[in-house]
Amino acid sequence: MVPSDAQRRVVELRARIEKANYQYHMLDAPTIDDFAYDALMRELQDLEAKHPELVEPDSPTQRVGAPASSRFGPIEHLNPMLSLSNAFDEAEVRAFDARSRKALGRDDVGYVCELKIDGLAINLTYVDGRFTQGATRGDGSVGEDVTGNLRTIKSIPLTLREKVGGRIDVRGEVYLPTAAFDATNRERLERDEPPFANPRNAAAGAVRQLDPAQTAKRNLAMWVYSAAGLAVDSQHALLARVRELGLRTNPNVRQARDVDAVLAFIAEWETTRHDLDYGTDGIVVKVDRVADQEVLGSVSRSPRWAIAYKFPAEQAMTTVEDIKVSVGRTGVLTPVAWLAPVLVGGTTVRRATLHNLAEVRRLDVRVGDRVVIQRAGDVIPEVVRVDPPPVETGKRKPRRGRPFEMPEACPVCAGAVEHREGEVAYRCANPACPAKTGQRIGHFVSRGGFDIEGVGGALIDQLQTRGLVNDPGDLFLLTKEQLLDLDRFAEKSAANIYDRIQAAKRRPLGRIINALGIAQVGWSTSEDLAVWLASRLPADPTLAQVFEALRSASADALQTINGVGEKVAEAIRAFLNDASEITAMDKLVSAGVVPVLPVPGALSAASPFTGRTVVFTGTLERRTREDAEALVRSLGGKAAGSVSAKTDLVVAGPGGGSKLDQAKQLGVKVVDEEAFEAMLAAVQR
Repeated sequence: MVPSDAQRRVVELRARIEKANYQYHMLDAPTIDDFAYDALMRELQDLEAKHPELVEPDSPTQRVGAPASSRFGPIEHLNPMLSLSNAFDEAEVRAFDARSRKALGRDDVGYVCELKIDGLAINLTYVDGRFTQGATRGDGSVGEDVTGNLRTIKSIPLTLREKVGGRIDVRGEVYLPTAAFDATNRERLERDEPPFANPRNAAAGAVRQLDPAQTAKRNLAMWVYSAAGLAVDSQHALLARVRELGLRTNPNVRQARDVDAVLAFIAEWETTRHDLDYGTDGIVVKVDRVADQEVLGSVSRSPRWAIAYKFPAEQAMTTVEDIKVSVGRTGVLTPVAWLAPVLVGGTTVRRATLHNLAEVRRLDVRVGDRVVIQRAGDVIPEVVRVDPPPVETGKRKPRRGRPFEMPEACPVCAGAVEHREGEVAYRCANPACPAKTGQRIGHFVSRGGFDIEGVGGALIDQLQTRGLVNDPGDLFLLTKEQLLDLDRFAEKSAANIYDRIQAAKRRPLGRIINALGIAQVGWSTSEDLAVWLASRLPADPTLAQVFEALRSASADALQTINGVGEKVAEAIRAFLNDASEITAMDKLVSAGVVPVLPVPGALSAASPFTGRTVVFTGTLERRTREDAEALVRSLGGKAAGSVSAKTDLVVAGPGGGSKLDQAKQLGVKVVDEEAFEAMLAAVQR
């Protein structure tokens, strides 16, 4: 029997990690640093190791990245693009060495040490020596087709120097040199746009531009670190071979006879890395011999023959000039230290989070204090400690600022601030607070919610300022004329946004629930709620029926859902019975939002899709492709974006194209939409 606290913690960790994955990989706007992310992942791995019955196929521990953006076509990788396990100190590097020697049964295990580049992982496909396709890592199995953008990068050869027959998959890191990064940020500031937090974000944003001409302006570059399809017997030989073919490899590579040589290389670069004209956040250590790599193999997420040593967090000292409060989507007030600008890890830092009032009091941070700040993952800085003020001989300590207190009124809307007993958080109690509604609308339109492309922060701010949108439901009431009247909107852009908003009125129920932004309810819980509701609703329910079914559910009934404990059940009931939330939900009902139900999970065992990979191609007439894919997943199957030898079924509508041709070549079963609907009907009978 799994302890309920362990089960709740696993659910919470998965939600936090998936949110971080989405913000890092999809939005290129991470909100937690690498060290905090790694700590969450390690805790989840430990809990799942202790309670293997809690391991699920969609757990972050079973995957290596984030889903591909819908803006680009999907590409299935021939071989998975795995991530690397991390090491944070000498003991963990030595433990990796000990595991490798034990598994290989000998002590003479040679290594290759390479700089870990702070960029975006990319796969390049060469066929008969010509560059044919390029993709991002995506979720490790399926990435985004960014071929056109990669062709603009001068360090990626379009033709290899030798015509090597067959297919070669080259992997490496696309990055932005420091000078180009600085120039990009200067341009953004001149346009009143926020600067990129670091070179990795800038590189990711450039590679995923819809217009390749914009990518070309960024002066991106690429280092290659691996290739599949070349006859080599070691990692150092592979690097030499790809250089012969005209591919660019990082010059700072060293063979190491043993772990002591590895640690010497790490120590050398811990300080000299700041002299480079590009970013690096660690050292990758690989077992050199290919034969040894094959013996060591891989686990689901990472190879056993490689590890990434992460450099310690960057720290610096500066002065707290002020402590201000930001307001988040759920109304939570977060104290933020405004700092005298200081350079940390090559980036100027002016703000650092203080997390909450309890943390401010623990650190005893006050205005005027000298503090040590840290950018653990080169992303979001935080205050580590207060540097004690100097004591003058024979005199009292210099006076400090007054202790920080949370404001009684919201700094954005002047509404009352509430603090619930037993909680750390302080919240703005005003449901119409612009800060809350702006971030809430942003969550609503995000990929995990209604996924309305083009409705970003700048547009939301403008809609709020003009009084056109006060809650998510108002989006569906916008007219083309109102959009056309906005700054920087022409006829085509206004029509595109309007059409996308209207198309978003039909969405899977799990995503609708997630988009509501219920406290303590993340993506996985939203999906579980949707499956639970599916057996309690008519076949084609209205959104009003969905909300009524949820409101009428008791706390005990909700706690029968996997991952829903007492606190989550209370949060759901409080949200659904809150007068202001009822008004917002009624607006969604009036706007004509249509929920698409999943098939109850209990039916998936008898489903013809269980354990099978299904690909849709062509035009579906009875439902959207998105809805069809959601149904397949709810019935225990996997919906893929491309056809491969692993595909079990292709559902083809009119205009099937290349996927249909590939399915026929591989002998994959093909059915039309009518047959697919018959399969669904058989399950639901």
